[in-house]
Amino acid sequence: MMEPTGAVPVHDAVYTRRVLDLTMRLAEVIFAAGAGAEDATAAMQAVAHAYGLRNTEADITHTILALSYEDPITHESTARSRNVKYRTLDYSKLTATSELIAELIEHPIDVLDARKRLAVIISSKPRIPVLVRRIGWSLVGAGAAVLIGGGAVVLVAAFIATFFIDLITTAMANRKLPVFYQSVVGGAVGPVVAAVVQVVDPTASPSIVVVAAIIMLLAGVTTFGAVHDILSGFYITGTARIMEAILVTGGLVTGVAGADFLLGRLGLRLHIDAAAPPTLADLPALLGASVVIVLGFAIAVQVPWRAFWVVCLLGALAEFLFLTGSGADFGLVWSSAMSAIGVGLVAAIAARLVRTPPLVIVVSALVPLVPGLSLFRGLLQMSEGDISGLLSMITAAAIAAALAAGALLAQFVVQYLWGPARRLQRRFIGPLMALPVRLGRGPTGRI
Repeated sequence: MMEPTGAVPVHDAVYTRRVLDLTMRLAEVIFAAGAGAEDATAAMQAVAHAYGLRNTEADITHTILALSYEDPITHESTARSRNVKYRTLDYSKLTATSELIAELIEHPIDVLDARKRLAVIISSKPRIPVLVRRIGWSLVGAGAAVLIGGGAVVLVAAFIATFFIDLITTAMANRKLPVFYQSVVGGAVGPVVAAVVQVVDPTASPSIVVVAAIIMLLAGVTTFGAVHDILSGFYITGTARIMEAILVTGGLVTGVAGADFLLGRLGLRLHIDAAAPPTLADLPALLGASVVIVLGFAIAVQVPWRAFWVVCLLGALAEFLFLTGSGADFGLVWSSAMSAIGVGLVAAIAARLVRTPPLVIVVSALVPLVPGLSLFRGLLQMSEGDISGLLSMITAAAIAAALAAGALLAQFVVQYLWGPARRLQRRFIGPLMALPVRLGRGPTGRI
């Protein structure tokens, strides 16, 4: 086996295949764990280059990862491809693999040793037990209930509803049922629990339970990755991810609407009470609820422990900036964008402090701003024949896009001013979010 030495390395076929296979597996892990297409493509090219394979071409089309290498002497090509059918947010595995990629780029070790280390990451047991992760999703629902004005009864109901939603949808996912039907069932649980709340406490607002369940289900939707892929030039992959997000949202809407229809036949009508705008006195409770949401999400997707304090602080910052923008009459969309830009700027620096990819911090911190209320309001309006419900649903989509685009813009600015983006513009369009980016103007071996 030959290691990279000169400017024009010559490798035997066995070594080439081993490097390509290692490179593909590394990209597959981060892509399946939540990374965007550009990050996975950059990882493939950088690792292959570090091991001496200079003439490589990498590409991703939705679920297909492709990598080819052309021998500079014989001009023969060797190609590899992998199909990533299932993607789940696992930020612990994403971070560990990202760290391994960074190490291999700077100090390439023997290919077989690198394969063994990657195998340990893939086969290792989840750092957080399933029950604790399920409680994390329940905290997302409970925090969302408080964030939109729910009381103690609604908080408990939202916690229970989201607990059973995750329990049921996980069981369906383990049996490989399509994600649409998982979303239908998950969306139907909220209205059923809301009906119980109305019986237990007639003074409570049961619709808040449904909104909390929607926020919990939308928290894992790949809107951020879809916008990142489209802005980075991976149009097919980004469009496919948007269709996936639409499919999940459509199932969610179907479940909520179906359950609402059946409950309406039983005499229960869900509605959204007009809530007073938040005041300065509400700020501590809202910030606290945001921290609970982010904490629960971080537990559910296994954010590294060292980054918990950062994502919680940035979650509170995101809510504060959003409330500031709303108070200044910026509107929901622009307030969301302003909040995302602020969080993205701080996250670019915080990622260095806790040695965690920016993607992990940004996505976790922006979960409290998921547009569950706008989506549910639009659903109720459309079920009543009100065409303005379509505008509410478009607003929800615009908010989701604004969150992703704002955070990506902030990352691009930081990486362009202090990072390697000036050099990377020859190869990539958008910022790298799931790989370790070393900020600084000096030379670096990292991406």
